Amino acid sequence: MLGKIIKYDMKAMNRFLIIIHAFLLIYAFFIRILITGRLTANNVHNLGNTYFLILGLTVSFGIILLTCVAFATSIIIAVHFYKSTYSDEGYLTHTLPVKKGTLLFAKVIAGTIWCIIDIIGLFAAIYIAAWVPYVKDSLSVNKALLMEIFGLGSHLGVFGSIAFYIFFMIAGTVANVILYYACISLGQIFTGHRVFGAVAMYFIVTFVESISCLLIFIPLGLLNTQTVTIETSTTLYMSTPSQYMLGLLGISLALMIIWSVILYIITYYRLNRKLNLA
Repeated sequence: MLGKIIKYDMKAMNRFLIIIHAFLLIYAFFIRILITGRLTANNVHNLGNTYFLILGLTVSFGIILLTCVAFATSIIIAVHFYKSTYSDEGYLTHTLPVKKGTLLFAKVIAGTIWCIIDIIGLFAAIYIAAWVPYVKDSLSVNKALLMEIFGLGSHLGVFGSIAFYIFFMIAGTVANVILYYACISLGQIFTGHRVFGAVAMYFIVTFVESISCLLIFIPLGLLNTQTVTIETSTTLYMSTPSQYMLGLLGISLALMIIWSVILYIITYYRLNRKLNLA
């Protein structure tokens, strides 16, 4: 039953999401073939102002398009959860012979899959449009610095750091999906204004999460550039950018997991004990 629910949710979200991501990739190919593909180290100074004006406009529109696609993906995932769980469609969903925990788990998996597809699509579009020889050569000049900044030269090694970033990305997508579902579930408290309640709860929850992060980061000295020590003389702020980056992300990951568990439990409780369909 778990697989069937995931398959149904994926199918319900596929139609529009496939269209917008396909449009994004087509636009990326358009930029690559007609604009950025012409940019080389040999002719960069000979293309003229008109070329760079067009380049600037297309890149600006591309950034807007990337943002819209990412935002639309999140909205579609959230709306589908609301419609299939708390609206009239929810009556059918909750008649299925499946436990509420299984239902919620399936929806988290489906939402996470589409979030990961979205991230892959965004990176693919950027790669197609921007990864031209001129950009490669420009980045290769600062390769050592970039590897240090992103922690690829740390004690974890290149593959270890990449694996950590991939895990962080996956954990972040799961956390975002759970956040959407939790805010929608908490928004049902506002009878008659459920959508407004869900949006309000999103801002409230994210604000509380941000405050909790600050309360952890400030004592640890992660928001300044000075070395901070505690009673055990353990240095919390590492001296290199890669150590700082990985340390910051490591603590962020721990807080993200804690908040995700809390919000998942709240969502499950609302579904299992406080279900109130529109």
